[in-house]
Amino acid sequence: MRRVMLLGVVALVVAGCARGRLVRDGQVDQDGLAAVERSIVAIRGQALRQRVPAVVLDPAGLRAMIARDIEASYAPGDIERVEAVYTQLGLLPPGTTLRSTIERLYEAEGAAFYDPRAKRLIISTRPFETPLALRMVGFLSGRDLAGEMVVAHELVHAIQDQHWGVPTDPDPIENSQGDCRLAHRALLEGDATLAGFGQVLGRGPDASAVRAIERELAKLPDELARRYPDVPPALLATLTVQYHDGAAFVGRALRDGGWPAVDALHEDPPTSTEQILHPERYFDARDAPVAIALGGTETLAGWTPVLQDTFGELFVRVIAERTLPRERAAAVAAGWGGDRLRALMRGGAMALVWMTTWDTAADADEWSDALPALLPDAHVARRDLHVLAVIAPPSVDTPPMAAAVLERTRFTRGITCRP
Repeated sequence: MRRVMLLGVVALVVAGCARGRLVRDGQVDQDGLAAVERSIVAIRGQALRQRVPAVVLDPAGLRAMIARDIEASYAPGDIERVEAVYTQLGLLPPGTTLRSTIERLYEAEGAAFYDPRAKRLIISTRPFETPLALRMVGFLSGRDLAGEMVVAHELVHAIQDQHWGVPTDPDPIENSQGDCRLAHRALLEGDATLAGFGQVLGRGPDASAVRAIERELAKLPDELARRYPDVPPALLATLTVQYHDGAAFVGRALRDGGWPAVDALHEDPPTSTEQILHPERYFDARDAPVAIALGGTETLAGWTPVLQDTFGELFVRVIAERTLPRERAAAVAAGWGGDRLRALMRGGAMALVWMTTWDTAADADEWSDALPALLPDAHVARRDLHVLAVIAPPSVDTPPMAAAVLERTRFTRGITCRP
């Protein structure tokens, strides 16, 4: 029976909450919601310190809520600057509008949300076809398994918020830690995903169930690519690292020490997607990312810094996949030790200065050798384990500026992360 309930996991994780008995005639079944609350609190082993109000939104209301959430997550003009940088690096195809793409993806996939700003649970009336396996089990048990699973998932986010906090403030674009924030998001989603399956199973999940869940979630990248062929791989990768790799990361702690070990992760969260993609680099021998303080860009007189961020192993992998097979791209990216990108503007022109550092000389060799094909417009320079890529208009005298950046940039082990 457990195996039957795990079938269809990809469809549930990708498509979100089912319309079922937890929503009746546009209203939340409060008794059903209370039952899920009691169950998930017992399974997760952490109390809800206060009840979470739940509201139902029709598709138009959900669309408006998603738009407001995106607006609150970025300062004015920031999402357009991110879009310009991502396009120049090839993470977005030219002409992609990042805001509308995110809105469309969230609207298609989201049917239940925990809103950490309003501290409420939002459930959509949008119909969703529950996977056959869960319909069969639900019929036999009389339960709305898909609805329970995803509502439980969102209630775990409320538990996380009440005990450890869920970030709501925008990451300042001029000094972002995007890779660290994504790693923290993967922890939150991995925790909630496994607990949601615990709701369906009625316990645990234990080690064997965690392994079965991980095997099913491994199908997620291909499933997302099939469902959304027009969504840039960079955006789909952020979903995969949260729901697949995040669940595997949290699963390692859950197998080793139960839910108390997962609680400990929230007290000492991962600081890079490298640690999410390679759990042993967190649990066995902590591989802290290298903090990079970029210097030398002040030689660009008249240029104004507009964005600074760390992309992390995940986005290095996505960029590498532009010209390399998936497995080879992952192998190249696995040597990542740290990175920092600064975007500068003068008028309508943009210059990108992207410093990466690598675990070994061989890793740095691989990356510097791959860059001319990955970023054909980039000037590439190298010093020891550090590889610099500069993309700038012809008016910039790139080689001396690159030499100044290599000379004045500082590298220290460990980053200050604001999850």
